[in-house]
Amino acid sequence: MANTTTNDIAPTRPDEADSLRPLAERLRLSMIHLSRQLRRHDTSGLTVAQVSGLASVVHHGPLGIGRLADLESLPGSAATRLADKLEAAGLIRRQANPCDRRGVQVVATDTGADLLAQHVRAGNAWLGGRLAELTDPDRTALERAVTVLESLATEGPPSITAAQPAARGPEES
Repeated sequence: MANTTTNDIAPTRPDEADSLRPLAERLRLSMIHLSRQLRRHDTSGLTVAQVSGLASVVHHGPLGIGRLADLESLPGSAATRLADKLEAAGLIRRQANPCDRRGVQVVATDTGADLLAQHVRAGNAWLGGRLAELTDPDRTALERAVTVLESLATEGPPSITAAQPAARGPEES
């Protein structure tokens, strides 16, 4: 059995890792191309980082800037700049932290929540149309692959034994 750590989910055997490089390359490139296709159908005008930051505030807010930085894997100064841009666009607002008089939290505005919901609907509609073009066996294979990809996207070691994907809300991005 290959040894893994929570931050290193790749096999530790060099020959096994080398043999998986072509698959890794295909997967990486296909994810880049799919992401580009989704961005072409996005009318929000936001960058990927702004959409992600807005989604964090909508789904986890109100948030302190430090928590936003943690969720987005950003340094504090970058999270502050991100919040500044979202606030300038009217998508979030700052408010006093009720637990800390010196602290500030960011919370999504109705405009921000609506824009994120529209972004998610547009992306899901485009992807749904593409998925409708697949055969039933291909959709079943893709459903299983999504479960594996969700596992790969976590920080811990993969756990891909689940046959069914986790239930997802329509507003997740």
